[in-house]
Amino acid sequence: MAVDGFNELFNVIYIAKKLHDMGKYELVKESFCDTLHLDFYYENMYGLIENLFSYSDTRYSENRYCDLHILSDKVIEDFYILAGKYGKRNNIPESENPYIEAAVDEAYNNLNFSYCLDWKLMGHTNPQRPYHSRIGLFISHEGYIDLGVLAFRLIELYEWFENKCVELSSILADDPNQLKFEEVAMAA
Repeated sequence: MAVDGFNELFNVIYIAKKLHDMGKYELVKESFCDTLHLDFYYENMYGLIENLFSYSDTRYSENRYCDLHILSDKVIEDFYILAGKYGKRNNIPESENPYIEAAVDEAYNNLNFSYCLDWKLMGHTNPQRPYHSRIGLFISHEGYIDLGVLAFRLIELYEWFENKCVELSSILADDPNQLKFEEVAMAA
């Protein structure tokens, strides 16, 4: 027996719990309607994706039949600035910076789940303007993508950036209790 909207209901509950655990429960109130209705599920998820990031812009390409979403936030900016400082301190070029490489890997792990979704992570260690570091999402309308899954994966990616900012800040402050990225990778 299949229950209509069962997966969508649990996606909403799981996302709300995740945001609560991150201290961002207000995003649930801002993004979701008061009552759960399947007709509004995708609208709510689009709203959540936009509200999760400080800057978002959406464009529709009629030629390519896809949406382009540009998402950025101070946490992404801070991550790339801190990763750049870490690289300079340790004489590591940007192309070999383990934190920048890890960001690409994390984006890949979270955003490569559908053939209807393509993405680009653009990071700048010396940003020229606000929200210069960002995520570009290309969502094709020629197939199906569960926006609840996308929203959850973006929350996971956002949380990863937050955690790495804390880690990098600690390393750059010369905290002797904090291991460097290479030491953590070797221990794993």
